[in-house]
Amino acid sequence: MKLNHRQLEAFRAMMETSSVTEAARRIHITQPAASRLLSDLELQIGYPLFIRQKKRLTPTSEAVALFEEVDRSFIGLSTIAEAAREIGTFRRGALHIAGLPALALEFLPDVISEFCADRPEISVALQIHSSQKVLQCIASQQFELGFAERSVSHPAVASETLCEVPMVAVLPIGHRLAEREALTPQDMAGESFISLGLNYAIRQQIDAIFKAANVERRLQVETQLSFAAGHLVASGSGLSIIDPITANYLTRLNLVVARPFEPSVSYAYQMLFPRHRPQSQICEAFAKITKERLEQRLKSS
Repeated sequence: MKLNHRQLEAFRAMMETSSVTEAARRIHITQPAASRLLSDLELQIGYPLFIRQKKRLTPTSEAVALFEEVDRSFIGLSTIAEAAREIGTFRRGALHIAGLPALALEFLPDVISEFCADRPEISVALQIHSSQKVLQCIASQQFELGFAERSVSHPAVASETLCEVPMVAVLPIGHRLAEREALTPQDMAGESFISLGLNYAIRQQIDAIFKAANVERRLQVETQLSFAAGHLVASGSGLSIIDPITANYLTRLNLVVARPFEPSVSYAYQMLFPRHRPQSQICEAFAKITKERLEQRLKSS
């Protein structure tokens, strides 16, 4: 049995209004056309749905039973239509993000919170990995959007630079060097220094600057994360040079003092996308707000 959607639409309107005239008006057709649709439906299913008396149609018990099923189906279609509208306006869907710690420990959670505030039907999953691992996650299409250092690349991954900014020196609150407007390698001579891991290219650049300046530091502690380095500085374990987003967060908590470092050591954040997978509208909307908030954060630092 193949039922016509227009027939069911007329039947539902008739059951809800108890009038062929009102049913026709509701679905924007003439009264004769509505009557014809109802008759065709009865012919199609093989039994009467209405008792016709003095130009009035009274539903049969079969009609009442059928209406329950039809109404349930229309409610389902209405739900689907609403979902389609929400998806089209970026208010429903899922987004899977992988990010390097420098952005994912504090900055990205703030952006996600803002993004989801007026999008209750959207689900966002955030995982924190090294930049190399983020790259692998995007290349394998396990995630739609990644945030990493610009030093990583892969043929299956498209990238967009978020920003390129100088690293900053961080010192404990009350440190004697906090009075300086900017710090140089010579200022840090003999100081305890918290280094980033040897496998980071940025660590090698920083070490090369101190070697070229013939400045010795006390390299007692190293860590993989700027976040950890900043907290070590806050505890009085030494000075460090870290990314500006992490430094901005720690200074807002009044844990460290941040100062420009000269000569400049450039640090770049980038967004990563699977090259062979179209970006969803949710992904594009999130990327847009991330760029805006990062620009605002860096201006305030």
